[in-house]
Amino acid sequence: MLDAFKRALGGGDPAARRVDLEAERARLLEGIEDRRRALEALRGRRLEALFPSGAVEGFVGPEAGGPRFPGLDPINLEEDEPQSWAVAVANRIVDGFPGGEALLSQLDRTWAAYAEANWLRVVPGGPHGELLAWRDQVLAAWDVPRDVPLYLTQGGGHRVYGCKAPFVVLDLFALAPLDEDERRFVVASSLGPLFFGYLRIFAFHRLMEVLDKMPSVGGLVAKGLGLIPVFGHTISRGLELARSLNDQLIRKTNLIAGVRQHVLCDRLAVLALGDPAPARRAFAKIAVGAQPALGAVDAQLVAQGAALHARLEQGDVDLQMLSVIGPGAPFAAYRAHRLDQWLAGDRADRLRRGFFVTRERLAEYRRADAALEEELRLHQQRLLELHERLTRVEADLLRAAAAEEPAG
Repeated sequence: MLDAFKRALGGGDPAARRVDLEAERARLLEGIEDRRRALEALRGRRLEALFPSGAVEGFVGPEAGGPRFPGLDPINLEEDEPQSWAVAVANRIVDGFPGGEALLSQLDRTWAAYAEANWLRVVPGGPHGELLAWRDQVLAAWDVPRDVPLYLTQGGGHRVYGCKAPFVVLDLFALAPLDEDERRFVVASSLGPLFFGYLRIFAFHRLMEVLDKMPSVGGLVAKGLGLIPVFGHTISRGLELARSLNDQLIRKTNLIAGVRQHVLCDRLAVLALGDPAPARRAFAKIAVGAQPALGAVDAQLVAQGAALHARLEQGDVDLQMLSVIGPGAPFAAYRAHRLDQWLAGDRADRLRRGFFVTRERLAEYRRADAALEEELRLHQQRLLELHERLTRVEADLLRAAAAEEPAG
């Protein structure tokens, strides 16, 4: 018992500690898989009960002037993935951040001012004014009633900034090789985060990026945030807490959510356009530029993406490491495969015919079947706890391995 206690405190034999940690990691992985299967069975039962037997009232297909998906809920496009736990944990951290609402409002104002100072805002009658019409058509298709500013820049990729008052930055350099329909797809996919969320995670991560790039003024930034009326001191303390305790998790989640968001937003964009062909051509051009045989390029990309996805599922490759190596990379092959995979499934077929779960129907179901919702909540909570423990154990394993290495 004494040896076990010493190992728990970091003492004792490093090799024995590593063996204990590996055994605990195996137990946690087994528990996570059991809990995940149980959770997915419950989710599947709920989703099947929720899907209507006919097209939703008000649905309009592309052939009749649409598409229009009134009341579309994100649950229609999401799916279980091993990385989803990180998103849930990070959201929980951000939601509990001291003074978080005031901080996010301050960040929104700062980013809006930065955009006005550096990028060209798209306005009616101005350069590239057609983008506003495309934006309105896409948001109307998803039933998202909001006015989202668009800005243009050269280089840097397409990005979403802000949280309570978000705006989208489009990269003209990346749009230039694409034809009109392909550009519509890219614009629609770039607007997707407004439908799905994650804006709070992205906003906090961007703040940490700024502080990393300016370490000498990081303290001044924190002090400046501390001057915000009423909440300033709370925010300043919360910022230090985030940077010390939750920094790495939010960074990791931002990377995972970024790739995952691409996959979900691609699906959403295809729904808004009613045709997947522009998406396939866009992925091909993103990968190799304009080519005479884009169909062959698309087929090759899908095959590459399928092979990569298999390696990800087997644990041979880590999605986080891929994102770290290429932050902001388009992941064209992976996205091409995931979109192709989704389009071949029953869910996509039903959605495109107007069979989908509305926000109102989901809310009614949750009220009507409170017992199932509570069971789902408890499974999700336990899964988050297991993943948090696994993260700590894996960090301890890395330290134990380092302790076993000979000095010098």
